[in-house]
Amino acid sequence: MKKKLLALFIALTLVLPVSFVGAEASGICSCSSVAGDDDNLGRTCDCMDVTHETDDGDFDLWDASDKSWTHTFSPIESGKIIRATLTVYNFNINDKVDPYYDLKMYVDGVEIPNAFDEVQTTRTHTSVFELDPSLFNELEDGEAIVRIGNAGTHLDEFAIDYAVLEIDYYCDSVPVIIDIKPGSDPSSFGANSKGKIPVALFGSANFDVTQVDDSTVRFGDSEGTGAYSTQAGLEDKNGDGFMDKVYHFSFPETNLDVYDTVGYLSGELLNGVKFSGSSDVNIVGGK
Repeated sequence: MKKKLLALFIALTLVLPVSFVGAEASGICSCSSVAGDDDNLGRTCDCMDVTHETDDGDFDLWDASDKSWTHTFSPIESGKIIRATLTVYNFNINDKVDPYYDLKMYVDGVEIPNAFDEVQTTRTHTSVFELDPSLFNELEDGEAIVRIGNAGTHLDEFAIDYAVLEIDYYCDSVPVIIDIKPGSDPSSFGANSKGKIPVALFGSANFDVTQVDDSTVRFGDSEGTGAYSTQAGLEDKNGDGFMDKVYHFSFPETNLDVYDTVGYLSGELLNGVKFSGSSDVNIVGGK
């Protein structure tokens, strides 16, 4: 099989709401990235970008050579990463059955002990590794090179089809998705309007809009400023099976004008965790 370097360059650009646990005024945010032919890609957070090879339906590098890829993420303050999980879908790795098939895994040169020392009942296998978060907290360059290779004599012919890296970390504000004037494109509103402007806050499997403290929700020309909500209603606005919440705000109190192109919604959950989101807005008219 033609050799290919299994590579990943990460820092995803779309923010989705993620699981959170109260930690004073902080939440828990997540990044994830995929290398290889598993095409479960999406823009899942603002701290990783990803590119990957074309899905060819085959395993990568079916030979004894080392396989490596690089995860690149935006800087996360030291000590804030609380969980790191690496999932590797592999083929023909039998370390537990035959000691000659001894593969090692390294993250930035640090060996993960006994990484593949497990009994595999089939030639294809999914291995899940809970990595020490300090491996990533200590990375000053924002890059983590993961390498899987033979421990000595290259007797093994093995392959990696895909690998997923997931990182959870404490963040000051949980990112959420909003839609200004839902159903309108562009989201236009008159600059001299004295009326109410609606903004939808979308829920998901990891963000429960019923846990929002409505009294804290604001919408304006910058995060944490603007009008407080005058009305809120629950409905599945985007039809994804999760409840959303549509807020209404007195437009003059938002401080939005013809020079603004983005509107910001922010607030807190009942447990004190902060959240924020933004979306494009088109303010028309004006003097």
